[in-house]
Amino acid sequence: MNFTISKSELYEALHKVVGVVPQKTTISILTCILMELQEGQLRLTGTDLEISVTHSLNVDSTDQGAVAVPAKLLVEIVRELPDVPIHIISDTDDRLVLKTEKGEYKIATQPREDFPNITVEESEHNFWIDSAQLAEMTNKTIFAVSNDELRPALTGINVELIDANLIFVGTDGHRLAKVVYKDFRAQAVEQRVKMIVPTKALYLMLRNIENADQVNIQIGEDHVVFRLEKAVIYSKLVSGTYPNYERVLPDNNDKTLRVNRELLISTLRRVSIFSSSLTNQVRLVLSPEEITIHSEDIEFGAEAKESIPGTFSNEWLQIGYNSTYLLDILRHIDTEEVIFDLKDSGSAAIIRPAEQPDREEITMLLMPIRISEEEPRND
Repeated sequence: MNFTISKSELYEALHKVVGVVPQKTTISILTCILMELQEGQLRLTGTDLEISVTHSLNVDSTDQGAVAVPAKLLVEIVRELPDVPIHIISDTDDRLVLKTEKGEYKIATQPREDFPNITVEESEHNFWIDSAQLAEMTNKTIFAVSNDELRPALTGINVELIDANLIFVGTDGHRLAKVVYKDFRAQAVEQRVKMIVPTKALYLMLRNIENADQVNIQIGEDHVVFRLEKAVIYSKLVSGTYPNYERVLPDNNDKTLRVNRELLISTLRRVSIFSSSLTNQVRLVLSPEEITIHSEDIEFGAEAKESIPGTFSNEWLQIGYNSTYLLDILRHIDTEEVIFDLKDSGSAAIIRPAEQPDREEITMLLMPIRISEEEPRND
């Protein structure tokens, strides 16, 4: 293996792959990135056996070869090098040599044969999607996914393709985010598709998507493959059954609150500073033309209150929320105003954009925190 590449190009490629390399593992070869050079193309591959990422880039070389390089050491030295050409040689002493105009760095390597052989299984379904659309749907749902390993089905995004509707859902039991892309015409997908994609694979897809106009998605019985312009991401699917999320989406919330999104975000950020660090609870008191947001931390004797304008369709209601969850939802809605569909202080709220995007429907759900009831003011 013998080629020259710019520091910035190599580091960018390594950054797109290293996220899959496990931090802790008893299998030493998994801490490596496989470097393969063939016909002027350098391929970098990382895997944790469940997910693999291969990123390709063109280099000016007629040489060929393959070697497994410790990922941490390689990424760290490339990051610290100045932005100069790097001459990379794999010598016969099982070492990778990185040469610059003024430096030389040698890294012990492992044989290509020891690296897991990544084979992409046959796929049942195959379709294309606009990369910007895929990135948006992922970003608007992945924040709500659970990290509780005892509930593995909730640790991924539920993806469904039903009657030309592509649906992404993420939930952790306290909040839910659902995005429907309507009139999605996926070629060669005739039957219903339903899968749970792990968040690690989706974050890697987002990291590699920037240069792609379209993404090819291939779905097998227990795996999914994202094919991008310069990268291929293979992932096992999360096993298990996703909960019936439609059952928790209320359809009888008859009270409506409309409020400026940025104003609500900035107010929540200020008031939540004074909330309990355990619950992050804020209390919203709603009246026809005003929202008053309260927080209190009894342990430190701190409290805050601020009022902002808003339009509420009922006389009075107070409801408690985890401010972190509420802020997360508001940050993933893009419109100037947001609408809350409410029932009472003990029921889930539906939070949605004041105007839905073209061919999309965005629905967020947030469970309340039970609070002690106060009587409405008579002023």
